[in-house]
Parts: sequence; structure tokens; C-alpha cells
Amino acid sequence: MKKLNRSRNERIIAGVCGGIGEYFDIDPVIIRIITVLLVLFGGGGLLAYLVAIFIIPLEPSQELEEKKAEIPSKESKKTDNQSLAQDKTTSLQKHVSFLGGLYIVFNSITLIIAIVVFAVVAGGGLISGDETVIAITTIVASIVAGFLILFSAPGIICGFGLLKFRPWSRILALILGVINLINIPFGTALGLYTFWILIQEETETLFKNNQ
Repeated sequence: MKKLNRSRNERIIAGVCGGIGEYFDIDPVIIRIITVLLVLFGGGGLLAYLVAIFIIPLEPSQELEEKKAEIPSKESKKTDNQSLAQDKTTSLQKHVSFLGGLYIVFNSITLIIAIVVFAVVAGGGLISGDETVIAITTIVASIVAGFLILFSAPGIICGFGLLKFRPWSRILALILGVINLINIPFGTALGLYTFWILIQEETETLFKNNQ
């Protein structure tokens, strides 16, 4: 019978999302993105995550060893080193996929705001019935919405590129990471996370292999 545990393999912070993903056979990246959205909108996700850390037990190490035992391996130092390197590569792949999802989610929110701003401002002008007001509000709405769309588009494109490990997306993400640093607090966190993941040598190799 399946037990809900905090995952040792699928963990970025405490293994909560990874454990839930393993229990329900769902990609942990999806669970992590949902958690981030819950944190952004009301903070309920953060509270739930903290509670889950204490009430969901960590996956027993014995079960972890049994999982490893299922994978045939040679008892040699070289094989052990290769296994460790492979584990790190797998972990970085998950981080890059999660980072790509974050860029898509955050910038899609900005895109939705652009649409809402245009509808509200331009719609307000139409309701007034005054041709001058309609013209002014339409121009203002178009400028503001256009700016937001131009601001969000690179992030969405970058996110999909990261999910497919396109080499250009790594460079674009690093550039966007610098820009995001000034957007306190979420942009700053995203920028720092971007640098932490993408400047590692193993990560660079992952993207080069997809050229």
C-alpha cells in the first residue's frame, strides 16, 4: 500500500511536492507550480507547505536503498562516481524544468494583467460615449498593454525554451534574471534562483548536449 512521504529523490526544499507527486503519480513540477501560485495568491500555499513539512514523514532511508538496489550497478569507485554525477544531472534537469515553468507562470500573469488593463481602460472610454475620451483611453490602454506584453513575452518564450533545454534559452534566462533582481521580492527570488541553477558547469553541459 502506498504511503505519503516527503521524497528523498524528488526534493528541492523539503521533498513535500515531490512526495505528493509520487503518491498521486503526477509530475512534481506541476505540484510545485501549483504551490507557488497558492503562495502568490493569499499565502495559503506557504502555510500549507510549512504544515506539510511537519505532518508528512520523510521517506525512510531503507526504502531509498531498496529503490537504488533495483538499479543494477558495478561495485566500483568509477561507477559510484558516475552514479553521483548522474544523480546531480537528473536533479539539475528537474530544477531547469521547474525554472522554465516559473518563467511561464509569472509572465503569463503579467500577460493577463495587460489584457485586463486594456479592457478596463479602453472599455471605460467606450462607456463614456465621448469620442475624445474614447480616443485618449484607447491610446493609453494600447500603450500600457503593449508595454506589459513586450515585457512578458521574452519570459514566456524563455520558459518554453528552458523546458526543451534550448541553449539560447539559458542565455536569455540569465539576462532576464538580472532584470528580475530589481522586482522585489518575487522577481529577486526568481533572479537568484536562475543564477544558482544556470551558472553551474553541469547545467551548461546539459544545454550544450541539446544543440
